[in-house]
Amino acid sequence: MTMWRAAWTVAVFAVIAVASTSARAVTPLLADNLCATEAFANERVYGIPSALLHSISIIESGRYDSDSRATIAWPWTVTAEGQGRYLPSKAEAIAEVKRLKARGVQNIDVGCMQVNLHYHPDAFSSLEQAFDPAANVAYAARFLKGLFGATGHWPTAASYYHSQTPSLAAAYRERLMKIWNGAGGSTQIASAPRGVKPVPHAPTLQQVPGSPHVEDMRKAWREQAQAGRDEATRIADAYRKARVAEYQLRRVHFQEARTALATTTRHY
Repeated sequence: MTMWRAAWTVAVFAVIAVASTSARAVTPLLADNLCATEAFANERVYGIPSALLHSISIIESGRYDSDSRATIAWPWTVTAEGQGRYLPSKAEAIAEVKRLKARGVQNIDVGCMQVNLHYHPDAFSSLEQAFDPAANVAYAARFLKGLFGATGHWPTAASYYHSQTPSLAAAYRERLMKIWNGAGGSTQIASAPRGVKPVPHAPTLQQVPGSPHVEDMRKAWREQAQAGRDEATRIADAYRKARVAEYQLRRVHFQEARTALATTTRHY
């Protein structure tokens, strides 16, 4: 009985050791695949062109992995105060955000798609959900889909994902197109995870579920775009009126000068 117990104890510790070793070996690999898996899946769900959402994630939370020689979107990424932080776990990422908030920092980007907690306050019910790759990427996909609905152009929608400031959007779009087209130089995109097949081409667009926040965003964008056009029209009208008034004033001065010259000539 004693020998059997000893053998059983050795066997148990051996299994625990193997399981622990396997967990250490597998966990980083799973974390590396989390963002990419969700990106490819949501591209199919929302009719987003193949690898576009994935390419955005690479820009937003990508970090270079020397082992795979690829840039991989990291799910536990936190960016604030101009600094990106790649945390080793979800718990540590949540703790980092809590520390930042405790210091009064509000402008914080989180997760695979770096959703900004200040500008998207209703995106997630909690920090736990914000760092859930499935929830983080799904929200970003709906947001991108909403931008496409407002612009009708995927590259423009993708650039507006970052910013609607023209100079910032243009720089982001240039960088994105290099990655999306596979022309990123030494920065390579990690391949799709096993079992996840990206769409070979842009799928036929279809109506997909949205969210009140996305609809509000689309409405606000349209109103902003219309306000911009109205302002441009007012400026153009004001410019034309000013030019007409300037022309009329010069004509009056010319007529006055001509009349004065004629009067002076008659006196001589």
